Amino acid sequence: MLKVLPRKKFFKGSSRLLLPVTAALLMVMMATWSLETRREEETAGATGGGGGGLEVVEGLPGDDARAVDLLQRHWLQAPSVLPYNLNESPAYLSAANGDTWTFVHHYVTRLFEGQRGGFFVEAGALDGQMLSNSLWLERELGWTGLLVEPDPVSYSRLVTKHRKAWTSNTCLSHTGVTKASVHVSLTLPAGYRARPWYMKGSSYEIGFSLNSPSISNYVNAADKSYSVVSCFPLVSYLRALNVSTIDFLSLDTQGSEMEILKTIPWDEVNVRAVVVEIIGSRTGARFVGYMKSLGFTLVGHFLDYIFVKEGDPSLDKLRSKDGWELVIMNPTEEEPEVTTTGKGQGGQ
Repeated sequence: MLKVLPRKKFFKGSSRLLLPVTAALLMVMMATWSLETRREEETAGATGGGGGGLEVVEGLPGDDARAVDLLQRHWLQAPSVLPYNLNESPAYLSAANGDTWTFVHHYVTRLFEGQRGGFFVEAGALDGQMLSNSLWLERELGWTGLLVEPDPVSYSRLVTKHRKAWTSNTCLSHTGVTKASVHVSLTLPAGYRARPWYMKGSSYEIGFSLNSPSISNYVNAADKSYSVVSCFPLVSYLRALNVSTIDFLSLDTQGSEMEILKTIPWDEVNVRAVVVEIIGSRTGARFVGYMKSLGFTLVGHFLDYIFVKEGDPSLDKLRSKDGWELVIMNPTEEEPEVTTTGKGQGGQ
């Protein structure tokens, strides 16, 4: 039988129940508002990573406190706290995991599998997913890092991916001081058959090129737009983020890679592994010699060259794997053949 409570007793008991419910609802509303506010901030153009229309003060050394302060306040956006927003379409993923990505990923997984909590730097990050050499480290191993992308269109897409890394709409300075540079943004022209993001990934800084006739013809066919971008030496970013060890450095800056590496104070910064894009075996030979002088060993290349610091545990781990081989691949005008050397250290 249903018992009807007196009105006074009913409201007296209900008030004790309503108070915690109301408090819980308020907490949910506040959390939702906070999340939506952060979502709006992250997707509204990422002014924290792009300078908000400012231009850098030129000529400041990378370790100058003024350069570090400018970078911190105007050109760095914090890692996203929102869920990933990655493109899962089959056509996009086919391109994202194509080109040289498979080759680099082969080594990245074998060098770093099981190593959690590392720090990467990827310069030439494109949209944060297409051909990304760092996304697997972030998603699967919980790494964080820094994504640098000078192209304004690519960067606007990058921040929508909600990467768990710092991002910056700048470029790495190849001079060792802060500078403004002209960035040439490439777009696939109407009627040209190619993957659009591959064309966008060939965008470059005026004054640099990859010295390849086939790539020059490809670039010359693109529609071009121009923008002024602020550039900081790599050490400025590291000082701003209080980082002294880069576990994995990926450079794809369309010709300025070696000059960027020459700006690093190697006695202050520990870099464990480096991936760089190099076109042409003559350039590659010079690069290998330079990296060897810094204590790095070439472990493989296929347009992208992969170097690991001698004595690093990841190199020993790679060499210990059954069937590991140093693979030398040169599909260029100068050296089109593919060669494979011996296993283990004998292949060095």
